[in-house]
Amino acid sequence: MAKNTKEGALQTEALIYRTIVDIFMEQGWDAVTYGSIAKRTGLSRSGIQRVVPTKESMVTAFQGQVLAYVTSQIDPTDNDTIKRTWIKALSETKFANCIRYLLGAVNGGDQGKEKVAYGVSKLIERYGQPLVIELIGLSAIYLLDIELDGAR
Repeated sequence: MAKNTKEGALQTEALIYRTIVDIFMEQGWDAVTYGSIAKRTGLSRSGIQRVVPTKESMVTAFQGQVLAYVTSQIDPTDNDTIKRTWIKALSETKFANCIRYLLGAVNGGDQGKEKVAYGVSKLIERYGQPLVIELIGLSAIYLLDIELDGAR
């Protein structure tokens, strides 16, 4: 990749952002490190740090992709179908990693919280506040592997 041109720099940045999203979706937020990005891209850690200087700045890589992915997994026919498809999607690694990030952002940095708050507000616009509150609660229970009324 040509690093000395503006086009090369943009290609490198796009590669880093794409790699961040790929690692996040496959393995979760904790797996997104300078080392894991370097290993996948062949770039140096210092080169990656020039593009994303902090772990929190890596959140920029998501730029709406997580919300788009989450909503693409949900059948919006009615509330029962939304709940059923949401819970079913939680068994998929990518979806579960998105929801784990959402739940974990409460304790994260400001940039992550801001992005998650925006995503939750978009979910509320799409599905309504009571249902989103229920989905977040069900997600926490599911991801904690807690049985509800004898069924999961």
